[in-house]
Amino acid sequence: MPASVYIRGGRYLIIKKIYANFEEYICIALLAIMSVVVFWQVVCRFILKAALPWSEELSIYIMAWVTFLGASVGVKRGAHIGVEAMITFLPRKIQKYFTLLSYVASAIFFLMLIYFGSLIVQKQIATGQVSPAMRIPIYYAYLSIPVGSALMSLRFFEKIINELKVRNRENANELHVGGN
Repeated sequence: MPASVYIRGGRYLIIKKIYANFEEYICIALLAIMSVVVFWQVVCRFILKAALPWSEELSIYIMAWVTFLGASVGVKRGAHIGVEAMITFLPRKIQKYFTLLSYVASAIFFLMLIYFGSLIVQKQIATGQVSPAMRIPIYYAYLSIPVGSALMSLRFFEKIINELKVRNRENANELHVGGN
């Protein structure tokens, strides 16, 4: 095998691995930063008797990012709650259509959230609003909405594609078994 093919394939595998775990890595880093900031705030307030005015604000902004990125992890792992009581009574084939329909509806919802979240971010950029304590542009916090929604949309599109692949394989197997 030529070396260039191996390198390209190796890069592809690295990119695939980063994409597969991107949200987890960012969430871990952000939660670690938030934990250090909150711990340091407690130390400063109760031991050093001096408050850090920016720590609460930073923690809130980090939590917003962790919420949306963590929700994307939940989509990837199938960890979000769902109402399946009614679906379990339906025939197996119809259940699969409802699963696919829920993925499509969720993807559409998050595409809409990207749009409306982007409008909020654009408005914040236009007004030039800054955060009260840290004096950073407030849109950094609001960016979590469209970015997290984009990641969730990608994860739902991934689920839709996988569901369609499974359905195609099952249909091919039924044709193969039926042809014998």
